[in-house]
Amino acid sequence: MLYLLLSAIIVALDQWFKSWIVGYFAAGSGQLTLIPGVFGLTLVHNPGASWGILSGKTDFLLIVTLIVCIGLIAALIMKKPAARLGRLSLAFVLGGAVGNAIDRLLQGYVVDMFETLFVEFPIFNIADCFICIGAGLMILWVILDEVRERKAKQNGNEGEQKHEN
Repeated sequence: MLYLLLSAIIVALDQWFKSWIVGYFAAGSGQLTLIPGVFGLTLVHNPGASWGILSGKTDFLLIVTLIVCIGLIAALIMKKPAARLGRLSLAFVLGGAVGNAIDRLLQGYVVDMFETLFVEFPIFNIADCFICIGAGLMILWVILDEVRERKAKQNGNEGEQKHEN
C-alpha cells in the first residue's frame, strides 16, 4: 500500500504543478527562462505522446494507459516484484501514467512545461519525469537482479563441485 500511496502523491504533485503553471501563464506569456540557454518553462498542450507521436489519438492513449495502470496496480498489490527497487519503479511509472491520463481524460491533451534550451528535446512535465525515472529504476533493478542470480548460480555450482571432489 505504501507504493500506491507514493503513486498518489506523484499524481497530486503533477496535477498541482500543472494547475499552477496554467494559472501562471494565463496572466502573461507562455514562456519563462529560468537558466538562460539551459532550462525554462514553456506552456504546451500536447495532444499526443512524446515527440508528438500519436497526436490526436487520445482515446487510444487512454486505453493503453488504463491497461498498463491496471497491470501496475495489480503487481503492486500482489507485491510483485518482491524487491523494493522493483516496486518503487512500478510506483513511479504508475504515478506518472495516471497524472498524464487525467489530463487526457479531462482536457484531451497533456499539459507540458519543462523545456531544455541547450538541446532540442520535447517539452515535458513532472509525470513524464517519474515515468522516465521509474523506467530507469526498472532497468537498474533487472540488471541487479540478473547479477544476483548469476552470483547465486555460480556459488551453487562451486558448492556442488566441492561435494563431488
